[in-house]
Amino acid sequence: MSANASEAVVIVSEIENIYASIIIFLLSFSGCVFNLLAGIVVLRNPILKNAFGALCFSHTIANFGVLFVFCAWVTPTTIIQYKYTELTFGKILGQINILFWNACCYSHLVISLNRFLTICMPTKVTNLFNYRNTCFIILFVWSMAIGHIVPYFWRETCYVAYDPVSWTWVFGDTPCGYVITTYTDYYSSVAIFVVMSTLDLSTFTMLVLYRRKSHLTSDSEARRRRRVEIRFFTQSCLQGILFFYEVFNFYYIVTLNTNQWFVFMTSTFAWELCHCLDGLVVVVFHFKRSFLRKASQPTTIFSKASDIKSNKK
Repeated sequence: MSANASEAVVIVSEIENIYASIIIFLLSFSGCVFNLLAGIVVLRNPILKNAFGALCFSHTIANFGVLFVFCAWVTPTTIIQYKYTELTFGKILGQINILFWNACCYSHLVISLNRFLTICMPTKVTNLFNYRNTCFIILFVWSMAIGHIVPYFWRETCYVAYDPVSWTWVFGDTPCGYVITTYTDYYSSVAIFVVMSTLDLSTFTMLVLYRRKSHLTSDSEARRRRRVEIRFFTQSCLQGILFFYEVFNFYYIVTLNTNQWFVFMTSTFAWELCHCLDGLVVVVFHFKRSFLRKASQPTTIFSKASDIKSNKK
């Protein structure tokens, strides 16, 4: 009788592992597809041949990187319950995942800054976010992300690895693990969110003020450009909400219950869902079927022509 009960527990556990694996795979795979489409959309959409489009493309690469690790590593190790994920290879993948995660965080921040300056200083923003400066900003984003993972090269004490038993990513239970969890992960993510939210709120305030004065101008071209900027800002806000959802779940909601499925849904699932929907937002806002048909269309990320033109003014 006890043997049968024990077997029943094992069977339930195996079924739950399969369910968790299916959820992880479906989210990560669909997220990879969404972000690949988002990358194509950004490259082919004429209105995204600017700094905003370049920042979105960089953000899309980071999203894809996170989801690819989930699809290629987390899914199979969960299915087979691989016991050696805390070896060097598993720690390296954890380090790579943190790299892409931090690139996403800083991408959110610079995109919010771009929207704020575009609405606040529309006549100067082209020079502020010209081709060279945008390249420096993207370099800053990825340099900061790399800076965050430097401690992870001391893999014996500073690491994050996936635990297939709990279906979550786990930081090393060491003093260094505590530091990177608390300061370079938690505090930095919250700080980025606070600054980003402040910029978005300021941008929204500027848009409300503009709307009240918009009836005073009859320039249809200016109104058209403003509608495009509002569209970009709406996209940025939706992605910011997804970022808040992930951070709020990962650092607060997850602590409210110890049930394995609750922890999974508020950590691993929330992490994947954020990056999955991030790509979908870009596709929904900018996708046209013609982008997939025009194979001969140039796929530059940034229009240097408009940059040169603005510098001549």
